[in-house]
Amino acid sequence: MARYRKLSEYLKERYKIRVQKIPIYAGFTCPNRLIGEPCIYCDPTGSGFSTLMNLPIREQVLVWKERFKRKYKRVKFIAYFQAFSNTFAPVEVLKEKYEEALVDDEIVALDISTRPDLLQEEVLDLLESFKRRVDVFLDVGLQTVNYKTLKILKRHHTLAEFIDGVVRAKRRNFEITTHVIANLPWDDLEDVIETAKVISALGIDGVKIHSLYIVKGTELGKMYENGLISVGTLQDYVERVVTFLEYLNPSIVIHRLAADPPREGVLFGNWGLSKLEVIREIEKELERRDTFQGKKFDYLSR
Repeated sequence: MARYRKLSEYLKERYKIRVQKIPIYAGFTCPNRLIGEPCIYCDPTGSGFSTLMNLPIREQVLVWKERFKRKYKRVKFIAYFQAFSNTFAPVEVLKEKYEEALVDDEIVALDISTRPDLLQEEVLDLLESFKRRVDVFLDVGLQTVNYKTLKILKRHHTLAEFIDGVVRAKRRNFEITTHVIANLPWDDLEDVIETAKVISALGIDGVKIHSLYIVKGTELGKMYENGLISVGTLQDYVERVVTFLEYLNPSIVIHRLAADPPREGVLFGNWGLSKLEVIREIEKELERRDTFQGKKFDYLSR
């Protein structure tokens, strides 16, 4: 029995072939950094530590393609603009950078990671223009629906901006994935459940569930080193993720169940375990409880 809807299976079903994401560093930044107040957890690369950031975009794509082709016989690719806010530039700059990633017809989609308050209509117009050639996915950061926690995280947007950005993007039939951190120290299980409910109510297509990791030099890192916060146990994280899945619309694709922390400068990450070990614990708990994604999805009048 499939207990949650896995990304790999969804992509195989959609494209009839294995599909790999190519992480791209495009040289963008984030408005939070420009005002000197980045999100308290954001590492210096803007989560782009797995990218080939010293190469031009086209070269990054070609290098990753070659790597994956050595591993898999038949494969297509998604160009994933990952680091920082990838709609934070004039539209002519955005267009040039997105175009650079479309090296050939083996690129079947653009996946653009950004903030919910950076989805202006002219940006959506540009992204819509690319849909004539490839699929276009939007990765929109949220982390939690708890507005008080959003303030602590220094996200500099509220739940309202997230809802507005998603609603306007959905009108244009973009496929939207959102990011959630399931074990934020200021959230409890009710916040996790409400996050699943809001995501489901908005008709979001995919979710990336992250386990909180803490990087040295960030504001969160300083809070951790000074004993101002503590991270819950692995068992607590597993409980939150399993409960989140139970309340989530079963049609939503699960892109991730745990984070993959950077290799350097990490003060805390995945309780000393690999991402795969954390995922196994979640899957074991799903089995133990004989539960599954959407088991408690009975709260919307649809």
